[in-house]
Amino acid sequence: MTNNCNAPLTKSDSPKSTLKDAETVFWGQRLLVSSIFCYICSMTIWVVANVFMAGPLEQPVLGIVLGLMILMVLSGLISACAGIFRMGEILFPGSRRYLYTIGILVPPPLIGLIIMYIAHSNANGYLRVRGYDIGFFGAKR
Repeated sequence: MTNNCNAPLTKSDSPKSTLKDAETVFWGQRLLVSSIFCYICSMTIWVVANVFMAGPLEQPVLGIVLGLMILMVLSGLISACAGIFRMGEILFPGSRRYLYTIGILVPPPLIGLIIMYIAHSNANGYLRVRGYDIGFFGAKR
């Protein structure tokens, strides 16, 4: 007896899904992990800068600390958007509006971390099915 109610195969589920797709998701996930690291480090720098702003602090040191924080936030934003858009073509085929919505939601700090965690979880599931080992910092070969 056959079941004719099966859902249609998506691009990521089809047998034509190649090793290149898995590698694209792998490197997109690496970009996403680095952006999560940049976000967490920049938040730490922001908290430390706020603690030291209460006391006497020379302006050049504060400028260097805040400049470093802004640089880390920007690099985190760029790598998060690049990783999500790179993985999105494979994990969410045909959903261009979804990807643009995610691109808009990544900049707010805590919302961005939640969005990055969801995308990271989707990439973990995709790569686990394809035989990759999943560790703390993402997939391993």
